[in-house]
Amino acid sequence: MTGAGDSPAAPADRTRSRPWRAALRGLVVAIAAASALPGCLMTRYLAQAVHGQFELLGKARPIEQVVRDPDTPLRVAMQLAEIPAIKQYGRGYGLSIKRNYATYSALGRPAAVWFVGAADPVAFKPLRWCFPIAGCFAGLGWFDEDDGVAHKLELEAQGYDAIVRPAAAYSTGGWFPDPVLSTMLGGGDDALPSLANVILHESVHATVLVPDEPFFNESFASYVADALTDHWIEVRFGPGSPEDLAWSLGQATRLPRTARLLGAYEQLKRVYDGHAPRDQKLAEKARIIDELVADLHLRRRPNNASLTETRVYNGGLTPILDAHRACGDVRKLVLAGKTLRRADFTTTLQDDLAPIGRVLAARCQELPPSPSRSGPQPVPRSPSRVTG
Repeated sequence: MTGAGDSPAAPADRTRSRPWRAALRGLVVAIAAASALPGCLMTRYLAQAVHGQFELLGKARPIEQVVRDPDTPLRVAMQLAEIPAIKQYGRGYGLSIKRNYATYSALGRPAAVWFVGAADPVAFKPLRWCFPIAGCFAGLGWFDEDDGVAHKLELEAQGYDAIVRPAAAYSTGGWFPDPVLSTMLGGGDDALPSLANVILHESVHATVLVPDEPFFNESFASYVADALTDHWIEVRFGPGSPEDLAWSLGQATRLPRTARLLGAYEQLKRVYDGHAPRDQKLAEKARIIDELVADLHLRRRPNNASLTETRVYNGGLTPILDAHRACGDVRKLVLAGKTLRRADFTTTLQDDLAPIGRVLAARCQELPPSPSRSGPQPVPRSPSRVTG
């Protein structure tokens, strides 16, 4: 969405000055540590990261204040008013909301950041960017669209498959207090389900985050957030409500498309793992992607970077579903996830999550039973609503 519905900028507010300054001190420390990395790109990236994070924190206003402000658009106020209850719901299932989502930042732009990723053109090997303490990531977020586009073009000039796309939200993984962003607020009957899903997804990241393992981190967050969103809609609005129907329709529309993209990923992986010459692999890649574009009527041609991202977010959902079934409830699944360490994975950027699903299932058996809760609880998602 655009920033047309954003509420006006607020004057300085004493109630948020201390945590804001503390967060800035933490940001300066983290950036100073990462600035030891070499290269012009890293200098440029870190400079914009400091400026962008300062902007988010500087615009943040307490949600209660924004809701009470008569100048706040009704659509914005109604969605923000639901956030305390969404946070409390997440806490009930073991999510560490911490200081997050107590404030609101009106950005006045269509995206929070522009995500840039890259991969080898004849292998699903994502390019990595590594930082001290925080670990390695298969993408970078730029606060300015032009910077993101320039980085993508640089990567393509170096021979990589690359993408740049807008992202409505992101998490600092608990390093800083994440505000609710205007880009997270939508319209229509699915606005509140989508907002709840984003908050729950990012809260999973603040609770369970294994360094250097984005395939697990994103698949786990996607599965847990989707399972909790299904249940939250049932509790908050009821089965068959406009919100339930809109959310379910969105899921039904998205899943077949995602399954087709993952199918193309597997086709291409078999090509790349083979022993054919590079030129032959590229020709077969073009044929497979031509078919994919035609089948899905895509306006933008996929490449290894975009397909890797689809795999990151959706390719490991079935092992997480199996672990949920073994655990019995979401809270135990989250607690089991919190026990995972880098040593539980066989390699950095591990994309085969079947062994991790088995580890989660075994860890759940070691946990005490969850406290009994009244009413229906989140159940393992139907296989028809899970891809990968």
